[in-house]
Amino acid sequence: MKKDRILPIFFFSLTLFLISFIFGYQLMSKKLNPKDISKVNEKETDMSEHSGREILSEESRISPNTFIEERIHYTACDHVVTKVEVVEDEFVNMTRDEYTRYLDENYPNKRIISYSSNKITLGITKNHLCENHYVVGEEDGLIAIFRIGENGERLLEKVFTDYPISLLMEIDQEKIVEGIVVDSEEELSEILENFIS
Repeated sequence: MKKDRILPIFFFSLTLFLISFIFGYQLMSKKLNPKDISKVNEKETDMSEHSGREILSEESRISPNTFIEERIHYTACDHVVTKVEVVEDEFVNMTRDEYTRYLDENYPNKRIISYSSNKITLGITKNHLCENHYVVGEEDGLIAIFRIGENGERLLEKVFTDYPISLLMEIDQEKIVEGIVVDSEEELSEILENFIS
C-alpha cells in the first residue's frame, strides 16, 4: 500500500527534475554562443595593446588592529620566547618600507620575518640567557640566587646568610663563583639542597 503512494511521487519528482535540467541546459547554451566567445577574445587582444600601463595596487599599511609578534632567540640557552603586543599609535599607516627604515635606525637587532596589515613578526637575537632561568651564585661570600633580567643581567633574588661558600669544597666554590645556570624551580631546589644541606 505504501509502495503504491510512493511510486507516483517518485516518477513525478524524476520528471520534474529532468524537465528543469533540460530547460536549464538550453538556457545556458544560448548565453554562451560562439559569437560571444569571439567578442571576449577581441577584448583580450585590445587589453594587450595597453600592456604598457601599470595597475597600481594599494600597499599594505599598519592598522590600529595590527599585532606585533616578537620572536626572541636567546643564544646562551637556545630558547625562543614569543611576545605579542598591539601596535603602538606611532606606527599606524606605515608601509613595510617605512617600518623597516624605522627598525634599521632605532633597533638594528630586530628584523622583519613576515609583514601584513594584520600581523608583523619580528626576529630578535640576544646573546644571553632568557628570563626563565635562575643562577645559583655568590654574593659577598655567601650562596645566593639570581634571576635573569631582560637584558641578561643578574638580579639578586635571595641570599643565604647562614651559608658562606668557604664551607664548600674548592670545586663547588668555583662553580658557585662562576654561577650555576638552572632551568626550573625544581632544579633550583635540587641544587640548593646539595649545597645547603
